[in-house]
Amino acid sequence: MKNTALLKLGLCLALFYGCNPIDKVGPDICPSDEFSLTSDDLVINVISSGSSQTLEAAGNNLDLTSEGLNIQSNFREEVPWTLTLSNGSQTKTFSGTGESFNVYWYGQPDKFDGVKMQFDEGSVTVKLSVVCFEAVSKTFQLSGAQNFSVLDSNFGVLLRDWDKNGAYPVDDNTYDAENQVDGWSGKGGGVDVWEFQYYDTHSSPAGGLYAQFHASGENGMWYLGSHSFTLTDFEDIVPTQNVDSLYVNIFASAEENAINTGSQIAVKYNGKSYLALENINWSGWKLLSYKMSDLKTTSGDNLSSVDITDFVLQLGASPEPSNDLKVRYDFVLITVGSPLFAE
Repeated sequence: MKNTALLKLGLCLALFYGCNPIDKVGPDICPSDEFSLTSDDLVINVISSGSSQTLEAAGNNLDLTSEGLNIQSNFREEVPWTLTLSNGSQTKTFSGTGESFNVYWYGQPDKFDGVKMQFDEGSVTVKLSVVCFEAVSKTFQLSGAQNFSVLDSNFGVLLRDWDKNGAYPVDDNTYDAENQVDGWSGKGGGVDVWEFQYYDTHSSPAGGLYAQFHASGENGMWYLGSHSFTLTDFEDIVPTQNVDSLYVNIFASAEENAINTGSQIAVKYNGKSYLALENINWSGWKLLSYKMSDLKTTSGDNLSSVDITDFVLQLGASPEPSNDLKVRYDFVLITVGSPLFAE
């Protein structure tokens, strides 16, 4: 019995010492020995319309009324990185793997709570982390309210917010139904009462005026009307021709306790409408975000080009016909690379 145990022990030791080391599989977890990370590698520029200056030159201040941040780093080798902006209660995180990054920030946290579209005013810390290295950080003071009227196109472009902001702003505080300077509007067949107008009675989280439809008729209908505005040279104001990288963000709401109410937005390309449809089954305002390549015709064809000519808001019933609908829209924003909020 004793000899058997010794034999087993000898075999185990022979196997342990006789085996060659396992060859390395996959990349190193840590960067190379030549890699370094200092606060100088965290480059933060304060950007506004037509100008840029370092965060330090701006006095470590950011005013969202007219400014945003462009944050960059060049690692000179491929590493996994995480960039976090935080004020203690709100957080925005960017992450990836690569030799560098170049991101834009205009005050948004990761999560939209239904009310706040930006960080609270006060101290914000920017922290850059790379595995195996101590994180570096910079801090600035945040002030002002973001209205998205001055954006770098690499972040996105505001199309319209009904407060005279955006690439295609409204002309006045009220809609001129006779001259239709702000775009066409019209009712569907069977509609007896029709109104498309701007109001601020139930403002969205973006604030100010919003567009409101109201239509009614004797019988139930699917389509009750629409409004559209022309997107002149849209393909020239976005930084990419890839519809997979562009997102439409828009606020929508309906009359409280309304049933069979739909949110229906569309863009026109080559004479066809490409739509995103939702049943409005929520209370108050909701920010809807759609990848542009996911917009579809009624026959199921996906949008394949940024050469779009019009943006369309429709008043439609869903999931059943209706004879009386009221729907509100606000804040049409195109973002690049991701929706305005991660969740």
